Amino acid sequence: MNRYALKFHKRGNNRQPSVPLPVTNRRSAECPEDDKCAMQKPRYLAQPDRTLSEKFRYIQCLEDERLRDATLYPEASKWSLGPAVDKFNQYRNRYVNIIPYDRTRVRLQVESGSDYINASYTHVDVPGQSVRRGNYISTQGPTRRTWQQFWQMCYQQCPGPDVVVVMVTPLVEQGREKCHLYWPQSRSGVTTLHVPQVQSPSGLPGDVIAFATDLHVELVSESRHEHFVETQLLLRPGDPQLPVKRVHHFYFDQWRDMTRPDTVLPVLELSRRSHSASSPENPIIVHCSAGVGRTGTYITLDHLIHDTRDFTEGVCEDYSHDLIEQIVMQLRMQRLKMVQLLQQYEFIYHLAGCIYGHTA
Repeated sequence: MNRYALKFHKRGNNRQPSVPLPVTNRRSAECPEDDKCAMQKPRYLAQPDRTLSEKFRYIQCLEDERLRDATLYPEASKWSLGPAVDKFNQYRNRYVNIIPYDRTRVRLQVESGSDYINASYTHVDVPGQSVRRGNYISTQGPTRRTWQQFWQMCYQQCPGPDVVVVMVTPLVEQGREKCHLYWPQSRSGVTTLHVPQVQSPSGLPGDVIAFATDLHVELVSESRHEHFVETQLLLRPGDPQLPVKRVHHFYFDQWRDMTRPDTVLPVLELSRRSHSASSPENPIIVHCSAGVGRTGTYITLDHLIHDTRDFTEGVCEDYSHDLIEQIVMQLRMQRLKMVQLLQQYEFIYHLAGCIYGHTA
Protein backbone atom coordinates (compact mmCIF):
# COMPACT_ATOMS: atom_id res chain seq x y z
CA MET A 1 0.00 0.00 0.00
CA ASN A 2 1.21 3.49 -0.83
CA ARG A 3 2.65 5.34 2.17
CA TYR A 4 0.13 8.14 1.69
CA ALA A 5 -2.74 5.70 1.73
CA LEU A 6 -1.56 4.34 5.07
CA LYS A 7 -1.82 7.80 6.58
CA PHE A 8 -5.06 8.77 4.96
CA HIS A 9 -7.38 6.52 6.89
CA LYS A 10 -6.36 7.53 10.40
CA ARG A 11 -9.08 9.20 12.41
CA GLY A 12 -8.70 12.88 13.02
CA ASN A 13 -10.00 15.12 15.77
CA ASN A 14 -13.59 16.25 16.26
CA ARG A 15 -13.33 19.94 15.49
CA GLN A 16 -16.59 21.75 14.85
CA PRO A 17 -16.99 24.15 11.92
CA SER A 18 -16.55 27.79 12.79
CA VAL A 19 -19.42 29.08 10.62
CA PRO A 20 -22.97 28.30 11.77
CA LEU A 21 -25.15 27.23 8.87
CA PRO A 22 -28.65 25.80 9.29
CA VAL A 23 -29.29 24.11 5.95
CA THR A 24 -31.65 21.17 6.26
CA ASN A 25 -33.23 18.81 8.74
CA ARG A 26 -32.03 15.28 8.10
CA ARG A 27 -34.02 13.57 10.85
CA SER A 28 -36.78 11.17 9.88
CA ALA A 29 -38.56 8.07 11.09
CA GLU A 30 -35.42 6.14 10.11
CA CYS A 31 -33.22 8.48 12.13
CA PRO A 32 -34.99 9.32 15.43
CA GLU A 33 -34.05 12.28 17.58
CA ASP A 34 -32.17 10.25 20.18
CA ASP A 35 -30.24 8.28 17.57
CA LYS A 36 -26.49 9.01 17.52
CA CYS A 37 -26.47 9.24 13.77
CA ALA A 38 -28.75 12.30 13.91
CA MET A 39 -25.91 14.30 15.47
CA GLN A 40 -22.69 12.52 14.58
CA LYS A 41 -20.68 13.68 11.61
CA PRO A 42 -19.06 11.13 9.30
CA ARG A 43 -15.49 10.40 10.30
CA TYR A 44 -14.07 11.91 7.12
CA LEU A 45 -15.42 15.31 8.23
CA ALA A 46 -13.40 15.16 11.45
CA GLN A 47 -9.91 15.00 9.96
CA PRO A 48 -7.17 17.47 10.90
CA ASP A 49 -5.78 19.87 8.31
CA ARG A 50 -2.53 17.92 8.17
CA THR A 51 -4.34 14.79 7.00
CA LEU A 52 -6.25 16.74 4.35
CA SER A 53 -2.98 18.22 3.12
CA GLU A 54 -1.44 14.75 2.82
CA LYS A 55 -4.45 13.48 0.91
CA PHE A 56 -4.35 16.41 -1.47
CA ARG A 57 -0.64 15.83 -2.14
CA TYR A 58 -1.37 12.20 -2.89
CA ILE A 59 -4.11 13.16 -5.36
CA GLN A 60 -1.61 15.47 -7.06
CA CYS A 61 1.02 12.71 -7.15
CA LEU A 62 -1.41 10.44 -8.99
CA GLU A 63 -2.07 13.16 -11.54
CA ASP A 64 1.65 13.73 -12.01
CA GLU A 65 2.00 10.03 -12.87
CA ARG A 66 -0.76 10.29 -15.45
CA LEU A 67 0.87 13.32 -17.06
CA ARG A 68 4.22 11.57 -17.09
CA ASP A 69 2.65 8.65 -18.91
CA ALA A 70 0.99 11.01 -21.41
CA THR A 71 4.34 12.71 -22.05
CA LEU A 72 6.30 9.50 -22.52
CA TYR A 73 3.67 7.83 -24.70
CA PRO A 74 1.74 10.68 -26.34
CA GLU A 75 -0.24 8.47 -28.72
CA ALA A 76 -0.50 5.18 -26.82
CA SER A 77 -1.16 6.56 -23.35
CA LYS A 78 -4.60 6.21 -21.79
CA TRP A 79 -4.11 9.82 -20.69
CA SER A 80 -3.25 11.25 -24.11
CA LEU A 81 -3.63 15.02 -24.54
CA GLY A 82 -2.75 15.00 -28.23
CA PRO A 83 -5.70 16.70 -29.97
CA ALA A 84 -5.57 19.67 -27.60
CA VAL A 85 -2.25 20.85 -29.01
CA ASP A 86 -2.92 20.28 -32.69
CA LYS A 87 -2.20 23.15 -35.09
CA PHE A 88 -5.62 24.78 -34.97
CA ASN A 89 -6.88 23.44 -31.66
CA GLN A 90 -4.26 25.23 -29.58
CA TYR A 91 -6.01 28.52 -30.45
CA ARG A 92 -9.11 27.21 -28.67
CA ASN A 93 -7.40 26.89 -25.29
CA ARG A 94 -7.59 29.79 -22.86
CA TYR A 95 -4.51 28.54 -20.97
CA VAL A 96 -1.76 26.46 -22.56
CA ASN A 97 -1.41 24.20 -19.51
CA ILE A 98 -5.11 23.43 -18.99
CA ILE A 99 -6.25 21.00 -21.67
CA PRO A 100 -8.58 17.98 -21.66
CA TYR A 101 -7.68 14.32 -21.78
CA ASP A 102 -8.57 12.90 -25.17
CA ARG A 103 -10.52 10.06 -23.54
CA THR A 104 -12.99 12.38 -21.79
CA ARG A 105 -13.06 15.44 -24.03
CA VAL A 106 -16.34 16.65 -25.47
CA ARG A 107 -16.43 16.25 -29.24
CA LEU A 108 -18.41 18.81 -31.17
CA GLN A 109 -20.84 17.42 -33.72
CA VAL A 110 -19.49 19.02 -36.89
CA GLU A 111 -20.23 18.60 -40.56
CA SER A 112 -16.57 19.34 -41.30
CA GLY A 113 -13.51 20.69 -39.54
CA SER A 114 -12.11 20.06 -36.07
CA ASP A 115 -14.45 18.75 -33.36
CA TYR A 116 -12.24 20.11 -30.56
CA ILE A 117 -13.44 22.24 -27.66
CA ASN A 118 -11.73 22.62 -24.29
CA ALA A 119 -14.40 20.77 -22.34
CA SER A 120 -14.59 17.43 -20.54
CA TYR A 121 -17.38 15.00 -19.75
CA THR A 122 -17.36 14.77 -15.97
CA HIS A 123 -19.25 11.99 -14.21
CA VAL A 124 -19.38 11.29 -10.48
CA ASP A 125 -20.51 7.90 -9.20
CA VAL A 126 -19.18 6.69 -5.84
CA PRO A 127 -20.13 3.05 -5.12
CA GLY A 128 -22.26 2.76 -2.01
CA GLN A 129 -22.80 6.51 -1.79
CA SER A 130 -24.06 8.10 -5.00
CA VAL A 131 -27.84 7.72 -5.18
CA ARG A 132 -27.60 8.76 -8.82
CA ARG A 133 -24.71 9.46 -11.15
CA GLY A 134 -23.73 13.10 -11.38
CA ASN A 135 -23.45 14.24 -15.00
CA TYR A 136 -21.57 17.44 -15.76
CA ILE A 137 -19.53 19.09 -18.47
CA SER A 138 -16.48 20.96 -17.16
CA THR A 139 -15.20 23.62 -19.49
CA GLN A 140 -13.06 26.72 -19.68
CA GLY A 141 -14.61 30.16 -19.76
CA PRO A 142 -15.43 30.90 -23.41
CA THR A 143 -13.01 33.18 -25.25
CA ARG A 144 -13.69 35.54 -28.14
CA ARG A 145 -12.55 32.69 -30.42
CA THR A 146 -14.63 29.94 -28.81
CA TRP A 147 -17.90 31.39 -27.48
CA GLN A 148 -19.76 30.34 -30.62
CA GLN A 149 -18.59 26.72 -30.30
CA PHE A 150 -19.58 26.86 -26.63
CA TRP A 151 -23.21 27.52 -27.54
CA GLN A 152 -23.19 24.79 -30.17
CA MET A 153 -21.88 22.41 -27.48
CA CYS A 154 -24.64 23.43 -25.06
CA TYR A 155 -27.29 22.75 -27.67
CA GLN A 156 -25.80 19.46 -28.87
CA GLN A 157 -24.94 17.92 -25.51
CA CYS A 158 -28.25 18.64 -23.75
CA PRO A 159 -31.13 16.61 -25.23
CA GLY A 160 -33.64 17.89 -22.67
CA PRO A 161 -35.46 21.23 -22.93
CA ASP A 162 -33.84 22.93 -19.91
CA VAL A 163 -30.10 23.60 -20.10
CA VAL A 164 -28.21 24.79 -17.01
CA VAL A 165 -24.95 26.74 -17.24
CA VAL A 166 -23.20 27.61 -13.96
CA MET A 167 -20.51 30.29 -14.27
CA VAL A 168 -18.32 30.69 -11.19
CA THR A 169 -15.93 33.46 -12.24
CA PRO A 170 -16.10 37.22 -12.77
CA LEU A 171 -15.64 38.36 -16.36
CA VAL A 172 -12.63 40.49 -15.44
CA GLU A 173 -10.30 40.28 -12.47
CA GLN A 174 -7.51 42.76 -11.72
CA GLY A 175 -7.79 44.12 -15.24
CA ARG A 176 -7.47 40.72 -16.92
CA GLU A 177 -10.22 38.94 -18.80
CA LYS A 178 -11.25 35.70 -17.11
CA CYS A 179 -14.15 34.97 -19.42
CA HIS A 180 -15.56 36.51 -22.58
CA LEU A 181 -19.06 37.99 -22.32
CA TYR A 182 -20.78 35.26 -24.31
CA TRP A 183 -24.47 35.81 -23.49
CA PRO A 184 -26.82 38.76 -24.09
CA GLN A 185 -27.44 41.10 -21.15
CA SER A 186 -30.15 43.73 -20.79
CA ARG A 187 -27.71 46.45 -19.69
CA SER A 188 -25.65 46.00 -22.87
CA GLY A 189 -28.69 46.66 -25.03
CA VAL A 190 -28.03 43.45 -26.98
CA THR A 191 -30.87 40.96 -26.64
CA THR A 192 -29.88 38.42 -29.31
CA LEU A 193 -26.56 36.89 -30.36
CA HIS A 194 -26.11 34.99 -33.60
CA VAL A 195 -24.01 31.82 -33.69
CA PRO A 196 -23.16 31.15 -37.35
CA GLN A 197 -23.30 27.73 -38.93
CA VAL A 198 -19.77 28.11 -40.35
CA GLN A 199 -17.02 29.38 -38.06
CA SER A 200 -13.26 29.96 -38.10
CA PRO A 201 -12.05 30.16 -34.48
CA SER A 202 -8.43 31.06 -35.21
CA GLY A 203 -9.06 32.98 -38.42
CA LEU A 204 -6.24 31.01 -40.06
CA PRO A 205 -6.59 29.54 -43.55
CA GLY A 206 -7.97 26.02 -43.31
CA ASP A 207 -9.47 26.43 -39.85
CA VAL A 208 -13.15 26.22 -40.75
CA ILE A 209 -15.88 24.40 -38.83
CA ALA A 210 -19.32 23.69 -40.25
CA PHE A 211 -22.25 22.83 -37.98
CA ALA A 212 -25.65 21.42 -38.91
CA THR A 213 -27.39 24.71 -38.16
CA ASP A 214 -26.81 28.20 -36.88
CA LEU A 215 -28.22 29.31 -33.51
CA HIS A 216 -29.74 32.42 -32.00
CA VAL A 217 -29.19 33.11 -28.30
CA GLU A 218 -32.13 35.21 -27.15
CA LEU A 219 -32.48 37.04 -23.86
CA VAL A 220 -35.76 36.30 -22.05
CA SER A 221 -35.29 37.65 -18.52
CA GLU A 222 -32.79 38.47 -15.79
CA SER A 223 -33.24 37.92 -12.05
CA ARG A 224 -30.72 39.50 -9.69
CA HIS A 225 -30.43 37.50 -6.50
CA GLU A 226 -28.35 38.58 -3.53
CA HIS A 227 -25.23 36.72 -4.65
CA PHE A 228 -25.71 35.81 -8.32
CA VAL A 229 -27.61 36.67 -11.49
CA GLU A 230 -29.96 34.16 -13.08
CA THR A 231 -30.59 34.79 -16.77
CA GLN A 232 -33.18 32.99 -18.87
CA LEU A 233 -32.18 32.52 -22.49
CA LEU A 234 -33.55 30.71 -25.51
CA LEU A 235 -31.34 28.69 -27.85
CA ARG A 236 -33.19 28.87 -31.15
CA PRO A 237 -31.81 26.90 -34.12
CA GLY A 238 -31.97 28.36 -37.60
CA ASP A 239 -33.53 25.08 -38.72
CA PRO A 240 -37.22 25.37 -37.69
CA GLN A 241 -37.49 21.58 -37.51
CA LEU A 242 -35.17 21.53 -34.49
CA PRO A 243 -36.44 22.21 -30.95
CA VAL A 244 -35.90 25.47 -29.09
CA LYS A 245 -34.19 25.01 -25.70
CA ARG A 246 -34.32 27.18 -22.59
CA VAL A 247 -31.03 28.05 -20.90
CA HIS A 248 -30.85 28.83 -17.20
CA HIS A 249 -27.60 30.78 -16.87
CA PHE A 250 -26.28 31.36 -13.34
CA TYR A 251 -23.55 33.99 -13.03
CA PHE A 252 -21.71 33.97 -9.70
CA ASP A 253 -18.94 36.59 -9.76
CA GLN A 254 -17.92 36.53 -6.08
CA TRP A 255 -15.38 33.71 -6.35
CA ARG A 256 -11.94 34.98 -7.31
CA ASP A 257 -9.43 32.91 -9.28
CA MET A 258 -7.09 30.61 -7.33
CA THR A 259 -9.12 30.99 -4.12
CA ARG A 260 -11.93 29.45 -2.12
CA PRO A 261 -15.25 31.27 -1.66
CA ASP A 262 -15.35 33.81 1.16
CA THR A 263 -18.57 32.37 2.62
CA VAL A 264 -20.59 29.19 2.24
CA LEU A 265 -24.20 30.38 1.95
CA PRO A 266 -23.96 31.84 -1.59
CA VAL A 267 -22.49 28.60 -2.95
CA LEU A 268 -25.22 26.52 -1.32
CA GLU A 269 -27.98 28.74 -2.69
CA LEU A 270 -26.40 28.70 -6.15
CA SER A 271 -26.21 24.89 -6.07
CA ARG A 272 -29.80 24.55 -4.86
CA ARG A 273 -31.30 26.80 -7.53
CA SER A 274 -29.21 25.57 -10.45
CA HIS A 275 -29.55 21.87 -9.62
CA SER A 276 -33.33 22.06 -9.60
CA ALA A 277 -33.54 23.90 -12.95
CA SER A 278 -31.87 21.27 -15.16
CA SER A 279 -33.67 18.63 -17.19
CA PRO A 280 -32.68 15.29 -15.58
CA GLU A 281 -31.30 13.91 -18.84
CA ASN A 282 -28.98 16.89 -19.33
CA PRO A 283 -25.49 17.37 -17.93
CA ILE A 284 -24.99 20.52 -15.88
CA ILE A 285 -22.44 22.70 -17.66
CA VAL A 286 -19.99 24.35 -15.26
CA HIS A 287 -17.15 26.72 -16.01
CA CYS A 288 -14.86 29.20 -14.32
CA SER A 289 -11.92 30.65 -16.23
CA ALA A 290 -9.73 27.58 -16.75
CA GLY A 291 -12.51 25.13 -15.97
CA VAL A 292 -10.67 23.23 -13.23
CA GLY A 293 -10.19 24.78 -9.77
CA ARG A 294 -13.46 26.53 -9.01
CA THR A 295 -15.30 24.29 -11.46
CA GLY A 296 -14.08 21.11 -9.76
CA THR A 297 -14.82 22.50 -6.31
CA TYR A 298 -18.35 23.44 -7.31
CA ILE A 299 -19.07 20.06 -8.94
CA THR A 300 -17.79 18.20 -5.88
CA LEU A 301 -20.06 20.22 -3.60
CA ASP A 302 -23.04 19.97 -5.93
CA HIS A 303 -22.87 16.18 -6.16
CA LEU A 304 -22.07 15.80 -2.47
CA ILE A 305 -25.10 17.81 -1.36
CA HIS A 306 -27.70 16.53 -3.81
CA ASP A 307 -26.72 13.03 -4.88
CA THR A 308 -24.96 11.15 -2.05
CA ARG A 309 -26.42 9.05 0.73
CA ASP A 310 -24.56 10.88 3.49
CA PHE A 311 -26.33 14.11 2.50
CA THR A 312 -29.72 12.65 1.60
CA GLU A 313 -32.50 13.28 4.09
CA GLY A 314 -33.15 10.35 6.43
CA VAL A 315 -30.02 8.36 5.65
CA CYS A 316 -27.84 7.64 8.66
CA GLU A 317 -25.28 5.05 7.69
CA ASP A 318 -21.68 4.93 8.87
CA TYR A 319 -19.68 5.31 5.67
CA SER A 320 -16.13 4.22 6.44
CA HIS A 321 -14.36 5.81 3.45
CA ASP A 322 -13.59 9.44 2.66
CA LEU A 323 -16.40 10.42 0.33
CA ILE A 324 -14.93 13.80 -0.62
CA GLU A 325 -11.54 12.32 -1.44
CA GLN A 326 -13.18 9.74 -3.70
CA ILE A 327 -15.18 12.36 -5.59
CA VAL A 328 -12.12 14.54 -6.19
CA MET A 329 -10.05 11.57 -7.32
CA GLN A 330 -12.76 10.68 -9.84
CA LEU A 331 -12.80 14.25 -11.14
CA ARG A 332 -9.01 14.35 -11.51
CA MET A 333 -9.12 11.22 -13.68
CA GLN A 334 -11.43 13.04 -16.09
CA ARG A 335 -9.91 16.52 -16.24
CA LEU A 336 -6.62 18.02 -15.11
CA LYS A 337 -6.36 19.99 -11.86
CA MET A 338 -10.00 19.65 -10.82
CA VAL A 339 -10.12 21.19 -7.33
CA GLN A 340 -6.79 22.83 -8.07
CA LEU A 341 -5.72 24.17 -4.67
CA LEU A 342 -5.44 22.78 -1.16
CA GLN A 343 -7.59 25.63 0.18
CA GLN A 344 -10.35 24.66 -2.27
CA TYR A 345 -10.07 21.03 -1.16
CA GLU A 346 -10.29 22.08 2.50
CA PHE A 347 -13.27 24.32 1.76
CA ILE A 348 -15.29 21.31 0.60
CA TYR A 349 -14.77 19.60 3.96
CA HIS A 350 -15.53 22.86 5.74
CA LEU A 351 -18.83 23.38 3.95
CA ALA A 352 -19.85 19.74 4.38
CA GLY A 353 -19.00 19.97 8.07
CA CYS A 354 -21.14 23.09 8.41
CA ILE A 355 -24.12 21.22 7.00
CA TYR A 356 -23.65 18.27 9.34
CA GLY A 357 -22.94 20.50 12.31
CA HIS A 358 -26.35 22.18 12.08
CA THR A 359 -28.84 19.47 11.25
CA ALA A 360 -30.33 19.30 14.73
